[in-house]
Amino acid sequence: MVQPRSTCWKGPVCMLAGITVLVVSVGLVEGNVLAQGQESSAPAVSVTELMQAMIIPASNTIFNLPRDPPTDDDGWAIVRNSAVILAESGTLLMREGRAEDSEVWRATSRALAEAGEAALRAARARDADGISDAGNLLIDSCEMCHEKHWIR
Repeated sequence: MVQPRSTCWKGPVCMLAGITVLVVSVGLVEGNVLAQGQESSAPAVSVTELMQAMIIPASNTIFNLPRDPPTDDDGWAIVRNSAVILAESGTLLMREGRAEDSEVWRATSRALAEAGEAALRAARARDADGISDAGNLLIDSCEMCHEKHWIR
């Protein structure tokens, strides 16, 4: 059936209007998501708080392992979780708003992440010697950073 001439234009115009509203809506939503992402990307805590809450306790777990090695799954899970914290803490230290404008800061933060990754590999393998080696990498990264950037 042929539609009367007065209503033929409504289909394409309505479709075009719908597509336009959809494109504009997606753009607005994308803009809001990006803006929210930028707002939420600011660090929630200071470097000192990150050190006290995460890095120091996780480091102590790695450092204490030779004296008190895990004997069960729960013990190895604690070591693994500490290694995860250290690996990700290096990344957190390099975030915008926290990273110092220094190659030393970035290099030592990366070294912290690498020490955590080494500890994580060793923890997954339940390799106490590997954890000890990762602990040495961790000590090196801490000393290099604190030599230049002592956080008070």
